[in-house]
Amino acid sequence: MSTPPHPQPQALQTVTQTPCQVTAVLKPSDIRPPRADEVPEGFWAITVGQEVGVFYRCGNVQKGYPSFQQALTAYAVKYDEGRVRAVPLPGGPFWPSPPESSPNIPSPVDSSASSDSHDLWSQLEDLTETMSQL
Repeated sequence: MSTPPHPQPQALQTVTQTPCQVTAVLKPSDIRPPRADEVPEGFWAITVGQEVGVFYRCGNVQKGYPSFQQALTAYAVKYDEGRVRAVPLPGGPFWPSPPESSPNIPSPVDSSASSDSHDLWSQLEDLTETMSQL
């Protein structure tokens, strides 16, 4: 089985406002093996990506396993460690969009909150570990 090519780096895009969205992380018990009529290329456990789970066709950064059970076990280990996270790209195919019926209501601003650069950056998650695993 050949390893899929790694995606080429793309230029960073400036995002003026990014809502905090979280894509569903499946419990291992919710993941099903392929149907009898599906012919899998292999089994991949995706634990950090835009979409996470056990997949039968490649296309993400993943590790291949010879069987569904081995891939599911690897996923379950990472899930139990709290290391499975869906990381959708803003505007990408897995980025959740708000329901169309809900109006865009601006968030209230706390006037007592400091807006210096350090305070703003401290609110962001350190993605160093996540990015080093890709």
